[in-house]
Amino acid sequence: MGIFLGNKTSFDLEYSPEILFPIERSTARKKNGIDKILFEGYDVWNAYEFSYLNKKGKPENRILRLIYPFDSINIIESKSLKLYLGSFAMMRFIDESDVKKTILSDLSKAVVSDKVNIELIKHHEINPKISKIEDAVLLDEIDASIDEYDYNSMLLETEDCSAEVETKVYSDMLRSLCPVTGQPDWATLYIEYVSDKKIIGLSLLKYIISYRKHQDFHESCCEKIFTDLYNLLQPSSICVMAFYTRRGGIDINPCRYYGRKYERYDFRFWRQ
Repeated sequence: MGIFLGNKTSFDLEYSPEILFPIERSTARKKNGIDKILFEGYDVWNAYEFSYLNKKGKPENRILRLIYPFDSINIIESKSLKLYLGSFAMMRFIDESDVKKTILSDLSKAVVSDKVNIELIKHHEINPKISKIEDAVLLDEIDASIDEYDYNSMLLETEDCSAEVETKVYSDMLRSLCPVTGQPDWATLYIEYVSDKKIIGLSLLKYIISYRKHQDFHESCCEKIFTDLYNLLQPSSICVMAFYTRRGGIDINPCRYYGRKYERYDFRFWRQ
């Protein structure tokens, strides 16, 4: 079964685990020159349009949160996940735990990992509060003349610090392109690091904007940014999080870190 992105498809009315389309992480890592995995991390997918039937035939609607680690062999092509979840709409299940067990089994096999986690959240129980990035500088307010829109790590410039300092910045200007369809993906990018070097804000903003015509999956963009910054800063700790807006009712949120654990699975910004 081929890739679904960019192709016309119809929603099946029967449970279809075979529709999940895995993509090896190693392919993009090799293309991006990531030979040595320096980071840890995870990917969080939030699906807002998930429904199934209970044992009496009544629809149950949930928000599905899928979390799996950076070291899974595969990621899942996003449209195939949407179609897979759509195939639950007319399926009856004994209870919610039966649904979770089914999805956990299918996705663990597809991404090849025993560390997949599934949460099903009732819509009226979700915390409506929008997460905020605390104590971070918004790069987007820097006055800048921009003329590069193709990925360019050479735009990054640093300045030395007298000692290690903690830096927190973010931007709403990350835009990349789907490598299959060419459609734009939009994200808020958060960067936190501790180093005796500091990236000059204007150069970092220009670097982020240089992804504007770059074609890569969400997870690969996050890893590419992490690797560029790590190599430049040699930090004692660093975290890069990308919070992508919804496509097909699903938002994707990759996080990569080094030196200190960052485990926040419930972040949700106004754009999402």
